[in-house]
Amino acid sequence: MAVLETTDEPSRLDPPVDDVKPINTRVVRLMAWSGVALVISLVVAQGLLMRFVPPPSPAMSAQEIADLYIDRKLAIRVGTLIECIGFTFYLTFSMSIVVFMRRMERGMPVLTYTSMANNGGGYVFFLLMPITWAALAFRPETLDPALMQIANDYVWFVFILSWPPFALFMVYVALAVLGDRNPTPVFPRWVGFFNLWTAVLIIPAGLVEFYTAGPFAYDGELSFWFVWFVFFGWIMVMSGVTLRACKAEEERQAAVAGRDGAAA
Repeated sequence: MAVLETTDEPSRLDPPVDDVKPINTRVVRLMAWSGVALVISLVVAQGLLMRFVPPPSPAMSAQEIADLYIDRKLAIRVGTLIECIGFTFYLTFSMSIVVFMRRMERGMPVLTYTSMANNGGGYVFFLLMPITWAALAFRPETLDPALMQIANDYVWFVFILSWPPFALFMVYVALAVLGDRNPTPVFPRWVGFFNLWTAVLIIPAGLVEFYTAGPFAYDGELSFWFVWFVFFGWIMVMSGVTLRACKAEEERQAAVAGRDGAAA
């Protein structure tokens, strides 16, 4: 009777560690730094210029909202121009992580492919925000205050209520990190747990549609301030982690080149 043998050898789809394709760390390093640029653009544009940190209270009247956009229209236009550029960097930042996720996965890279699609969708949410603010500040004197109030609510819902795809990406990163079987892990294991906790901590963003005041309103301590610091803090941390992975990749490539040179 034939005996079915099992083996712990890697799949034919899994290249040897020294045989994997080298990563262009110069490009990936720039992509990782773009996450820092995104956060800086947010602070400068949305915080200093537009004065939308924190957001206008959802309890404000329609006329108060209209007056706000009329008074700040030039600052909002300049701020949204900066944000349209800076928020584009979410795609480059997130894809720098995905490059290393591919190194973590063996066989069919399901998490890598899913993250690529997910990040493309998240990038759209980022751009919807400054585009909507720019439209409101384009000719605010001619707009119905009630319409401006609805549009203002909408843009803050886009900003905060769009948390699920970003939380999912954090889960994908966590699964890739915790499932990494490379002899030297690409990212430290704590990064996996960090991403899981961050995904959980931004859940309060989902409650903004139920409150116009208090900690769960879109200008509140939990739904805005807490989620804001957690999410953009995550971007800063993951930028740093990816930059460290770039350095480790360069050291690996140098070691492989040294062994190849000695063998020749």
